[in-house]
Amino acid sequence: MEDLNKKANLFGDARAENDHEMLDLSFYEGQDYKTLHESNDRFIVVGRRGTGKSALTYKLQKQFKEKKEYTIVIAPNEEEMLGLRAIATQFGDSVTRIRSGIKLAWRYALLMEIGSRLEVYYKTENAVANTTYLQSELKKWKNSGNTTIEKLRLILRGAISSISSPEDRIADLPKILNLNSISIEVLEILTKYDQKYAILTDRLDEGYEPDIVGIGIVDGLIYGTDEIRTYFKSRVRTLIFLRDNIFRAIEDADQDFSRNIEGQVLRLHWDPLELFHLINNRIRIALKMEHENDIRVWNKYVSEELRGIEGFKNCLKLTLYRPRDLLALMNVANLQARKQDRLILIQSDIESAAKRISETRFDDLSKEYHSVFPGIKAFTNVFLNGRPNLTVEEASEKISNVLDSKETSSDALQFSKILGGSEEIIKALYGIGFFGIVDASGKYVFSHDGKRPNISISSKNLLLIHPCYWIALNLNENEDVASVKQDIYDEYEITISSESKELRDKMLGQHMSALNTISMGADDAHEFEAWCKKAIEIIFIGNLTNIELHPNKQHAQRRDIVATNQGHNGIWKRIREDYLVRQVIFEVKNFENLRTDEYRQMSGYLGREYGSLGFIICRDSVIELSKGKDLEAFREFYSLKQQLIIKLTAKQIINMLSKLRSVQKNQDDIDKLLDKHIDNHIRLYANGQSQKIK
Repeated sequence: MEDLNKKANLFGDARAENDHEMLDLSFYEGQDYKTLHESNDRFIVVGRRGTGKSALTYKLQKQFKEKKEYTIVIAPNEEEMLGLRAIATQFGDSVTRIRSGIKLAWRYALLMEIGSRLEVYYKTENAVANTTYLQSELKKWKNSGNTTIEKLRLILRGAISSISSPEDRIADLPKILNLNSISIEVLEILTKYDQKYAILTDRLDEGYEPDIVGIGIVDGLIYGTDEIRTYFKSRVRTLIFLRDNIFRAIEDADQDFSRNIEGQVLRLHWDPLELFHLINNRIRIALKMEHENDIRVWNKYVSEELRGIEGFKNCLKLTLYRPRDLLALMNVANLQARKQDRLILIQSDIESAAKRISETRFDDLSKEYHSVFPGIKAFTNVFLNGRPNLTVEEASEKISNVLDSKETSSDALQFSKILGGSEEIIKALYGIGFFGIVDASGKYVFSHDGKRPNISISSKNLLLIHPCYWIALNLNENEDVASVKQDIYDEYEITISSESKELRDKMLGQHMSALNTISMGADDAHEFEAWCKKAIEIIFIGNLTNIELHPNKQHAQRRDIVATNQGHNGIWKRIREDYLVRQVIFEVKNFENLRTDEYRQMSGYLGREYGSLGFIICRDSVIELSKGKDLEAFREFYSLKQQLIIKLTAKQIINMLSKLRSVQKNQDDIDKLLDKHIDNHIRLYANGQSQKIK
């Protein structure tokens, strides 16, 4: 047991692909591995993060070599996959068209990779040299870059640049790349010299984005791989390893996918006994207990309350039932035991490790998303000490409490107002993997792509907080969710997506563009008032509260929009202190030119709690005050009544809304803009000038 006390990372790296020495010695040959090793029937391997896809890639590569199958491993990095997106868009703007173009291109790439190996093998190099098409294409291939994706991208960029139509690019590609002729030549060489190849494609999640282009690329890679394996049959074995969420995205976007690929997918799944064998293989190697069975190995390493398969299952309940989770838990628990100079793990080691891992993941969620999801900490903390499963209605009520709290930041309130309220916040939390939603089959499905649910949700829909956050949030696990962790389809690692910001920008864009649908004049006056009210709610949220449209409908003096000035800081503090404005008035005029009558109307509204400053919003294309129009009216009431009546245009409001696209600095920019606008009224217009200071 001496080795145990020396090694903190007893079980190897939680990312098994980075710990090949331990993997070589302790790899567990489960049923999924045997299926892939012994049969070529299934070529798509689907699994969540941490289920061992890359470990399988590494081990199968070694096994295929031992069987004298020449192995090609393609594992692109993020930059390569992002570069391929530019090429993919040349084939069109739908999943079907992008898939068609990428499928043909990928067939070519795999043929070139096989041809490159044949060209340097002493038995087949002469055969390649005597081909008509293969040797010609290989010259271009060798001179086009360093990796498979890079070579393909550069060749395609040159091959289709002169073709203007996406349809023509797809139709002409087989001829441009000589696909059929090369396929025939490669097959002849493989058959004549009895050559076999295995092609393993991994890490397609690098640079993946859950949009039409991203889905179309991976869809095309799958179809291209399938055509190669179908054409070459037993001569070429192919495997593609995919994350579960990418596979589901393709299923949703490609209506033919399930029918065409049915029966050729292997979904990685670990049951408790397989995980028990896996962890004991690691302990056995580390402690040099080669001839001991699993139960004996486990019992020597843990205290009495954790012994046996049931004791192991109690540990497993604190994980998400996947190898990486289990290895991380055991490594942290082992480190905890070492700190107390113990050789044996006890219950508190396991619980402490699980708590630490859960809290780390929960903190990471807030740290990674706070810049694109203001208030995420408050929106998730509200579920502390509750149940992991709840309805949309219950979750919405909790989030509404956050929005009603005086402690909630203005950024968080603004984000909610832009999205549209508590239910939209729930959808955003689904998009970053905090919530899962029950699908038609009764399973909880999680998404970490930043995508909102592609189904409409009602108040009665069931939600589940992701199990990796249960301990951090001190949630009470109940019978309904006790075993749900085994069946969750998700990716638990934090992967930043810009979807939250894109959604924010989209909602802002929709409100800004809505102005174009409102005609000037009396007929659309109410629509313009409503548009202005929503804009004010978004722009000045936190500083202005209780914003009402026509709060005094029954009185002769009907103020259009009135809001309470909290005067916390910035421009609104100045307006409250300098002009005694506790209730802010916005008069809304759905026309261009302001005259004395409009200023006189506003002047009559001011005084008492309304102070000596108010705003008139109009549709003027000119922001500045002008002689012969509104300049004289402004000076009259400023000079005689010491009232500051500020002209705001719809154009300025659009400008303020556009500044909200930047989460980090929007409020400061808006404060500066409004502050300067008020200063211009005092410094320039009060003195009769109608030009800006240069």
